[in-house]
Amino acid sequence: MYKAFVRAKSGCDKWHDYEMSVAPYETDKPIYYEFTACPAAEFAIKHGLTDIMPALCNVDFASMELLHAKLVRTTTCVDGCRCDYTICGDKAPYLKGHPEYRDEAGFRRNR
Repeated sequence: MYKAFVRAKSGCDKWHDYEMSVAPYETDKPIYYEFTACPAAEFAIKHGLTDIMPALCNVDFASMELLHAKLVRTTTCVDGCRCDYTICGDKAPYLKGHPEYRDEAGFRRNR
């Protein structure tokens, strides 16, 4: 998975749409990457459409679950300065410290 995210970053760097950084890979640690610019979030904010963003952003959680992984996210570009992605196996001990909840806007998040 890590290699896929590094490849995605090279696409972001080439197209200059999303701004993405990927943390170096560490064995036995979750994969971490983040977006600091998201054209969808920027458009939604500019046009008062942020209420649709949970439908777009929450898909990231479902996508990881299909791969027997879990996404841990604390913020998005809609309500913060970045969209963070910490990805680990769906049975990883890391998850115990980061329970999932839905915030008042409908975003799936973790503590």
